[in-house]
Parts: sequence; structure tokens; C-alpha cells
Amino acid sequence: MRSVRGGATAAQECLPLDLPPPTQPARRERPARPRADPVVTDGEDVRIRLRNDALASRGWPAGTELLVSTDRRPRRGEVALVREGGRLKIGVLEVQFGRSALRTDVGATLLGSTARMVGVVTVAGAPLAGMPPVVPPPG
Repeated sequence: MRSVRGGATAAQECLPLDLPPPTQPARRERPARPRADPVVTDGEDVRIRLRNDALASRGWPAGTELLVSTDRRPRRGEVALVREGGRLKIGVLEVQFGRSALRTDVGATLLGSTARMVGVVTVAGAPLAGMPPVVPPPG
């Protein structure tokens, strides 16, 4: 059997050619997000406190307060503060597998393309009151 198509009997309405313009959704203001990390501006020193013993081999256990100078970029072998993915990371700057890495007592972390060097640790305070301050070796 053959199918027969209905000809002129099945009339179809035409779509209107003048469509209304698309409406733009209302723009929403995002609420200000509180920052857990210190806000870093150029030429200003930043104080941070270590949360773990990742740099204990340098004499900086958890609770040590560090002063980070943002005036210059860190060189290999210096303790650097890096911002990557909205988080601050600290460690000894070195190169592994041809990429920049931060080495700590826990291990090394390769830095991605989004990592931005914040500064170099210049002074370390004592973690407990009454202990002599520990200063990193000159680099």
C-alpha cells in the first residue's frame, strides 16, 4: 500500500515574521565576598601566620609570623608567597620537571599557569613569646 499525502486540504498557518525583540534579564549585583587572605597591593609588606609545620625545617613551626615583601619577585631558593586559584601558598621556590614549584617539608607543589608571585619572605617572627626571632639566611 501506498501512503497518500493530503494536498491542499491540510492548510497550515504561516508563522509571523515580526518577532518581538529578546528581553535582557535584569543585571544582579553580586554581594561582596569576604576575603580570608590578606589583600595584597604593590609595594606594601604583608604579614601572614603559618598554619602548619610545612616550613619547620627552616625553624618556622606553625604559628610563626612572616613578613612578606612585595617589592620584588622571588628567586630560586628563596621562600616565596604565591597566589594560585584564590589561595595563598608558601614554600621554597624551585624548578621541577621544567616548571616552577614550591617545596615544603610535606612535599613539592607544581605551580600552574594561573599562579602569581606575591612576594618574598624577608623576616620571620618567633612563634612563641620569649623565643629569639629566626631570620632566613641572606640570599
